[in-house]
Amino acid sequence: MTVQRFIASTVAGISLMASSVFAQSAAPAAASGSVAKVSVVEGVGQLMRTTDKDWKPAKPGMILKVGDQVYTQAESFMEIRYTTGAVLRMDENTKITIASATETAASTKTGVGQVWVNMKKMAGSGNQFEVVSPTATAAIRGTVFQMSTAKDSASDVSVFDGKVAVGPSDDLKKQLKKPVNPEQIGEVPGPEEVPGPYEVPLETWKMIVAGQKISVRKDGKFAQEKFDMKAAANDAFVKRCQELDKKLAAE
Repeated sequence: MTVQRFIASTVAGISLMASSVFAQSAAPAAASGSVAKVSVVEGVGQLMRTTDKDWKPAKPGMILKVGDQVYTQAESFMEIRYTTGAVLRMDENTKITIASATETAASTKTGVGQVWVNMKKMAGSGNQFEVVSPTATAAIRGTVFQMSTAKDSASDVSVFDGKVAVGPSDDLKKQLKKPVNPEQIGEVPGPEEVPGPYEVPLETWKMIVAGQKISVRKDGKFAQEKFDMKAAANDAFVKRCQELDKKLAAE
């Protein structure tokens, strides 16, 4: 089973908290509608705007707006830079949608594939960013992490630097019939012991730190564990992203 993996290297954390981010940031997006810009395309990247019926080639410099969908074909790679300061990179066979945005916050949905998010440029800015998969939400400030989503909606969130808060997506909450409580978003508990793997559903926010990951199955049950960051760095996508992070830090 191919799992959608979300990789993060952070100064803060990641968490799928779309509703909270935008509840706290009500200011509208820039008048131009620009939310992000395509900065790197290797291989074949595709873009479909809300007004399009077909996919079109994605090219560096293209402006992205709310509702735009982006897709990477096999053996392809893309980097997207958001106006909030977040940087998102897409592995091959990955699809995302720019879900919503304000001047200080942005939410991106992942359908399938693997993304890497670097939030370090946002540290201290007050800006917020979140990535939402079918089963999990990761919202961060100043963080770097990786997120992967499988075709069956299972998701992995792995933290490479800092900490990330991971919670159930709105879709998962509806599936579990658990009401959304925006007030809980700012009260994420620290790292804690959790039940055995896949014994209980992910119903509350969990904080994970560098070297930890959370895997959430389609049924909502989750497992939290440590992972070998050095071994993970041998992955071609991870290695590429870490190389680009070094260049980003020098900008």
